Amino acid sequence: MKKLITFILVLSAVCLFGQHEQLYTQFMYNKQLFNPAYVGNEDVASATILIRDQWNGFEGAPKTQVVSFAAPLNNKKLGIGINVVNHKIGFSERLTLEGLYAYRIKTKKGTLSLGLQGSIRRFDVDFSDPRLFASQSPDIDPAIAMDKMSRNIFNFGFGLYYNTNLFYLGAAVPRLAQANLDFNSVGEIAQEFRHIYAMGGAAFAINEKMTFKPQVLFKYVKDAPYDLDVNLGLTWKEKYTFASTYRIGGNIGGTGESIDFIFGIQFNPQLLVSFAYDYTLSDIRTYQNGSIEIMAHYLFGRSYNQEEIINPRYF
Repeated sequence: MKKLITFILVLSAVCLFGQHEQLYTQFMYNKQLFNPAYVGNEDVASATILIRDQWNGFEGAPKTQVVSFAAPLNNKKLGIGINVVNHKIGFSERLTLEGLYAYRIKTKKGTLSLGLQGSIRRFDVDFSDPRLFASQSPDIDPAIAMDKMSRNIFNFGFGLYYNTNLFYLGAAVPRLAQANLDFNSVGEIAQEFRHIYAMGGAAFAINEKMTFKPQVLFKYVKDAPYDLDVNLGLTWKEKYTFASTYRIGGNIGGTGESIDFIFGIQFNPQLLVSFAYDYTLSDIRTYQNGSIEIMAHYLFGRSYNQEEIINPRYF
């Protein structure tokens, strides 16, 4: 069924004083998507693949695919990484390539990392999409060209990340410049607004087999409501993880955006596979079947030694 163009534009617009970066439920497994200072933190090279289908069953809903890579250099004092993110919503698509760099400083109890990030984004909007429907002809608006339009945006950012074996804290602004996203010279209406991320987590051993891991992700954009993910997880024998997240937001006066459920399996020291399902709490829940996210994280050459078994490094 065709959707009204106004509703699709609300979903796809990046200028409506709202959070316009894509959502990730499993933020704890790929922190470099939010903070460049994290790269190299795992001490070995790693690769991550993530697929997200948001608001499953709703035509034109957001879909995201991610491939990430990171590695330590120079005796683990440096870290480098790359993120490739494809995000599609409605008749718009955004392809992002990010290069990440981190300088790591060993402290008495942990590691402080300083990160830099450079990115290029390609925005595509296809106004000739046959799914579009409007009560009035879009031709009357000079800002809308009834064909496919593209724009490339360069940006840069920075981040800080500190971790010990038992907790971590981080903050980052991945894109500092508020770039103009307009496709023509009619006026500067659409902008890529600056996002601020802060995250933290800790690990508490309940007994020899079970660990409790609370984690949070805070997201802020000027002139928009803040977002907060609060995640509570239990890990059994460092192999099975069961977690739940409460995400605030959603419609005004509602009970939040979603309650999310995560299940992960550490098949071996190298491979972690995890699945997440978001149960939507906002009013849009009546039009879709929730959100699904699948993630695989692989560490190259990782093997546990006796010291790690006795003193596990959670973060």
